[in-house]
Amino acid sequence: MKKYIVCLSLLVLNIYNAQVNFTSIPNPDSNANGNDQVMMYITNTSESTGIKGFGLPAVETDTDLPYTGGNAPVTRIEELRGMLLFVKSTGQAMVFDGLVWSKAFEVESDNISRFQLNTVSTTSGAVLLPINSLIDKPNFLADPLRLKTNVPTSGANLNRLYIRQTGLYRINLNLNFTGPAGSFSNRLGASLYVNDVKRFQLLESTVNYDGTNRKINLDFSVYAVQGQYITLEAISEIGGTTSYSVTNTSYVTVEKVL
Repeated sequence: MKKYIVCLSLLVLNIYNAQVNFTSIPNPDSNANGNDQVMMYITNTSESTGIKGFGLPAVETDTDLPYTGGNAPVTRIEELRGMLLFVKSTGQAMVFDGLVWSKAFEVESDNISRFQLNTVSTTSGAVLLPINSLIDKPNFLADPLRLKTNVPTSGANLNRLYIRQTGLYRINLNLNFTGPAGSFSNRLGASLYVNDVKRFQLLESTVNYDGTNRKINLDFSVYAVQGQYITLEAISEIGGTTSYSVTNTSYVTVEKVL
């Protein structure tokens, strides 16, 4: 009886310390890094230094996926059905059904869009903010809300965010200003328009970096209906700074709250 108990104890101990890994690295705890094509590595031996969890092999872009283009299979490869690969440029995990690849899931929030602003200047104290539609997921520029999807990138549409779903939205503006030294003596801010009708206006004292560069961070909440569009405008306090530039280190983040 004692032999069985000892064997059972050893079995439990071995299970707790078990390691499962599919990799050519002899010692993944110390040698694994983000460039290694590690399919899976699980360990309970060291909370602080061991790699814990499930990792997918990764490719840089969609074009790096195997069995695509001229290499696409004519008949289904049953042995590879369900194969997963992570695409770094899109943040998507792709699944292979033996014939074609499709998106399994995406590593990003589905209710937050974030855009970079183009540099724009004014001498009158107010200027509409041009919103760049560039998607650059490694730098957190994405549009799951489709606010700029299939929207022209010139003219009035450059300044517009088109609402695809009716709901409550939180809009954050992170604005960086630059101007002549000593010109930032008054408050700066922004206005929010829905279908060209002003709905909100916020002003605040700017953070002074070095006399020529200033920064503000503003939050709006607005209820918008599908088909409407939102535009944003940088403004200055009456009698304040009238000549300044909003730099392309400025961003607008839109979150669908409800």
